[in-house]
Amino acid sequence: MNRRLLLLLMGIVLRVATFAQHAPDFAQKFMSICKNDTAVSCVTVSPKMMEQLVRNHTVDRPEGIEQAIAKLRSARIITATADYYHKAEDLLNKNRRRFRAERDYRTDEEHGAFFTRKNRKGETVELIMLHEDCERNRLTIINLTGDIDEEFLCFLYNNKTFKN
Repeated sequence: MNRRLLLLLMGIVLRVATFAQHAPDFAQKFMSICKNDTAVSCVTVSPKMMEQLVRNHTVDRPEGIEQAIAKLRSARIITATADYYHKAEDLLNKNRRRFRAERDYRTDEEHGAFFTRKNRKGETVELIMLHEDCERNRLTIINLTGDIDEEFLCFLYNNKTFKN
């Protein structure tokens, strides 16, 4: 009887662990809300594609950026009309315990925000960047997953004008 109970508990733990590893990222959640909407599109960039981009891109890059990109597991790019900015923000706010607002920026022509998700160890494992181009009426969401270190975050944050 104890052996059966132990096996049952081990099975439950393995299923929970497997589910936790395959939890949907923000892009997946957002696209499930907009699944029948043709105004929203999503492109996934695989790790192999990112590796090729790094290898083939010859412009000067900041030191260490190649290593940071190599640690990424996936990148999803969602584009839509600017009307969807608030829908994305609402989804992030609804999942406040999972996603944390980090920085935001604003100019006359554009604005956006950065959100992160951390694992139990406090490591950043997901980065969401919302960007609205007011002049073109376009929303771009970039969702990165993987091992996202502080140096990479600082690189991204410093390439925008932030209001704090």
